[in-house]
Amino acid sequence: MERRPLATLREIVDFTGLPRRTIYDQRHRGVGIGALAFKVGGHLRWDWSDVDAWVSQQKGQAAA
Repeated sequence: MERRPLATLREIVDFTGLPRRTIYDQRHRGVGIGALAFKVGGHLRWDWSDVDAWVSQQKGQAAA
């Protein structure tokens, strides 16, 4: 299994098109992609496999 670097906030913003503030708000509320974030050395990071799973889940909800 190939390991990818953890995603930064900038990468998540670029990937989702969501504003930084929205991602911070989601983290605080424990919802959305923001809820997947964790801190590494004081910086928010995302595991790309979690992001991929979240995207798949969003696709499933859109189809329902």
